[in-house]
Amino acid sequence: MGRESTTFGFSILVTATFGLLQTTEGAPDVARVFWFATGAVMSFTALEAVLSRGFRRPMPQHDTRVTAIGTSLNLLSVLGGLAVAWLLAEWVTHASVWALAPFVGACVYLLLESVETAVGERMALRSGDEGADDVEP
Repeated sequence: MGRESTTFGFSILVTATFGLLQTTEGAPDVARVFWFATGAVMSFTALEAVLSRGFRRPMPQHDTRVTAIGTSLNLLSVLGGLAVAWLLAEWVTHASVWALAPFVGACVYLLLESVETAVGERMALRSGDEGADDVEP
């Protein structure tokens, strides 16, 4: 799966978050579905804008082995993002939860996946992969 692991985990998170919101909030109307999609997409947009310094620099890329090790731990990032989305669904009583839950849940997912990648980097370094901490721009 390689570099597609982030996308795969994100897809699982977004699908589960939609199901969670539908369970806690009821069936959404069309506007709420659009709010949900916007919230989910904006998480990637916001974080990529920060990491690429306003879209002026390429996104950093880890070695595929490091990425594979790190993203094999995706269960933690998916469940972390889903837990945050669930907490928002419990705390926010406004319709804006349809945009907030996927946005914040996906941001947490992406941040936790970064931690998982750092763990993968450390594991690869310990196994003797001297280039594990190399990051390509």
